[in-house]
Amino acid sequence: MKTFASKSKFTNSYKHAPLIHEPQLAGNCKEIRQRAESIYHARGGMAGMTLNDWLKAEMDLKRELAETITKTEDKIMKTTNSDLTVDICAEDGSRTRFYQNEEERVDKTLRQLVTPRLFSQPLLTLASKHSVSAIPTRTVDMILVHTESPPPLPLPPGWADLSETGGEAFLDMTEPEEPQLAQEGMLLAEVHTVGDWMARLRLKTALPATIQESRVLWNHFLEIPVIPFHLQLGGIGLINPAKIVRVTVCPGMPGISETAVPVDLLESVRA
Repeated sequence: MKTFASKSKFTNSYKHAPLIHEPQLAGNCKEIRQRAESIYHARGGMAGMTLNDWLKAEMDLKRELAETITKTEDKIMKTTNSDLTVDICAEDGSRTRFYQNEEERVDKTLRQLVTPRLFSQPLLTLASKHSVSAIPTRTVDMILVHTESPPPLPLPPGWADLSETGGEAFLDMTEPEEPQLAQEGMLLAEVHTVGDWMARLRLKTALPATIQESRVLWNHFLEIPVIPFHLQLGGIGLINPAKIVRVTVCPGMPGISETAVPVDLLESVRA
């Protein structure tokens, strides 16, 4: 592990930010880097914890942004349970936002988005009386649907729940806790996509009884046409599996660790 003995060395260590890029934090890597550097120096520059510094800075900024957005929305608009916002997160790192507040149209939008065929159609067409937008689904990494009244998730077989979780879940996960998570059928996963989008998920399984069932469950998860999950702040996320570049799951799954390449994840840097 590299030792950071000075401010310049710390800054250079994040010349390329860690591959931790949530849709809510897009465009804020510079500020996260500055916050992580402040945390690093505040704790005396102890080596070996720079990734934790980055995660802590990311969580703090995300919390502040969420508070700011909430305050702003309270001032400029009156929201109802029918309000719906759709974010299209693309492979080029761009995000396009759509909005609907008519109850009947909100219900129709949810029905059309929450379907296993979402990414199998060539075009995703979004329209209103003002405009029509057509987006090739092959360019879409994930879709975030923000609403106070989300529909039930179409969960794949063997999964009891998939929910967005914060970075603190990964920071708090120590070795003694791993067996307990496994016994409860819980997994923590980071899903990274082509466009540098990332979703941290808490997955609850139906506790497969055998190693073979565990392997089948994991393989099926990567092959399903859409990966749905609950958003922390209300709504649902929909990941396009064809755009995934890496999924990291902890703790390790029995039956998979024994047959995989025997190495541990150290870091992931985007050049």
